[in-house]
Amino acid sequence: MSKIKVFLIDDHDIIRTGIRKMLELEPGFEVVGEACDADEAFACMDKLMVLGPSVILMDIKMPGMDGIELTRQLKRKLPECKILIFTLHSDYLSQAFKAGASGYLLKDIRRSELTRLIRQALKGDTVLSKNLGPAAF
Repeated sequence: MSKIKVFLIDDHDIIRTGIRKMLELEPGFEVVGEACDADEAFACMDKLMVLGPSVILMDIKMPGMDGIELTRQLKRKLPECKILIFTLHSDYLSQAFKAGASGYLLKDIRRSELTRLIRQALKGDTVLSKNLGPAAF
């Protein structure tokens, strides 16, 4: 069985490190790379296309280009990749989905819930943190 390849984009190093370490403990997951913002993500776009992540886990509020615009641009380059917004902010849900995100997860999520929702998104489902619902749209 092939591993779920995850690419991380978050401007906080401690978040990227924590998620990477957490996913390394999960069978079937592999973090194939990371970037601290949109500029760094675009700088490694050729590498990103070769790595072929199945999931990009990305913050929405970063210096420079925000996660909404970055989602639009990444979906043009990597249309098969599932982009999951991973944020503290619940108020950009509708914009994220319009931009092409497959999921919207809040950073207070449990590890088991995160990995379950990543797997669910890869099956084609739209995923949300359990404390978000239709009212968030």
